[in-house]
Amino acid sequence: MAFGTGNHETTSMMVETILENDIQNKTVLDMGCGTGILGILAAMKGAKKVTAIDIDEWSFNGASENAALNFIKNMTVKQGDASLLGDEKFDIILANIHKNVLINDLPAYSKVLLPGGMLVMSGFYTEDMQDIKNKAEESGLKEIGYKTKNNWVAYSFKK
Repeated sequence: MAFGTGNHETTSMMVETILENDIQNKTVLDMGCGTGILGILAAMKGAKKVTAIDIDEWSFNGASENAALNFIKNMTVKQGDASLLGDEKFDIILANIHKNVLINDLPAYSKVLLPGGMLVMSGFYTEDMQDIKNKAEESGLKEIGYKTKNNWVAYSFKK
């Protein structure tokens, strides 16, 4: 089963963050895309191009189907992990994945994030914020804000 119905606190905070920011004509990476909900919303909000990646086969299939059902033509769905990130650069990276994956993959996200770009991460608890912040700063990112709901966090950084 793919994650991302929109009911979970982490997904709803990520959706709020997308709605609060200018996505128009931006390149967006939805890392750990689950159902594709975040990438689809970004595309509907005017993103120029969306790349959605998930390691899970059901998520890959579901996100692909959901993009098609929503007539999203500018979203590419891939099955895999951060090792799929090549030379393509992104204005915005959305990553709603658990803490250990985020910490492991933060250097890869920073590498593909354009200068001035924004990384928004969720999928972890308030007590994990310092670990996330430390790794983000080690990776050349600066904290710009966060949201919390029921001890869950959506944390935003800029390059």
